[in-house]
Amino acid sequence: MVLSASLQSIVSKVPGGENAQAFVGTSILLGLCAIPVFSKDTKAAGHDLFSQEKPQAIVDSESKLRREYIDNKGEGSK
Repeated sequence: MVLSASLQSIVSKVPGGENAQAFVGTSILLGLCAIPVFSKDTKAAGHDLFSQEKPQAIVDSESKLRREYIDNKGEGSK
């Protein structure tokens, strides 16, 4: 509630109508929510929130499972 009251007092000082104040308030809240995304120190592939790459551990486990599947499939046909 304290954040809401302080945000409301800041936004009420913005010149313009209610639409401008709503825009500024929404922008502030979205900016606050984005802080953890951009302040993250992890730079490993696949560990970011919006990363398109797979983490190396998953790539390794998938290749291991693929090799085991191929090995088991080859033994079953003999």
